[in-house]
Amino acid sequence: MSSEFLVRIPLERIAVLIGPKGSVKKKIEELTECTLKIDSNSGDVIILAEEELENPVSLWKARDMIKAIGRGFSPHNAYKINDSGSGFDLIQLRDYVGTSLNSLREVKSRLIGQKGRTRNTIEQMAGVNISVFGNTVGLVGEFRKLQFVREGIIRLINGAKHSTVYKYIEERMRELKGDKEKLWVSHAKEEDLVGITDLDELERLVFEEEEQETSDE
Repeated sequence: MSSEFLVRIPLERIAVLIGPKGSVKKKIEELTECTLKIDSNSGDVIILAEEELENPVSLWKARDMIKAIGRGFSPHNAYKINDSGSGFDLIQLRDYVGTSLNSLREVKSRLIGQKGRTRNTIEQMAGVNISVFGNTVGLVGEFRKLQFVREGIIRLINGAKHSTVYKYIEERMRELKGDKEKLWVSHAKEEDLVGITDLDELERLVFEEEEQETSDE
């Protein structure tokens, strides 16, 4: 007896899910031992799994890989969900800011940052991939990191300062690592960082060289 699960993704992401010559669809099927039936007209994806699956969670892994691609992740990043100890999480922005288009735009801007800086900083600090797509924020990474990255993003949505959120994530990562080593690498001179307690200022120094290179181009 087989099991099945229905997932619906945006039509604009169907081609990505299928991949060139069906390569992405085939890869997900190989990773999860499930069969995908994709309706290109509706965006419906039916996941079929035999009862004798070697890994009983494969059906859910397939579901989450499909959802991740539907929420803007590249197939390469979506495949990481199949790794042991990794998964997918989704934050609905409307749950926090309502349906106002202006509020949604403002929050998405805060989460992405200028030239993607905020998103990239959190990704580098926590090792979690982030996709801001439509009215959602998707996360792909280790389960133990997803919880506090989700919390950090919700704090940003609710108006917390970027520096406060960076500090929160850094502290959680230090707890996971069991040490107090710095989690981000700066091109700034060491003496310039001495005594800095405001992470907004630290972030400015971290990216100062990058901005200078951009302006010189």
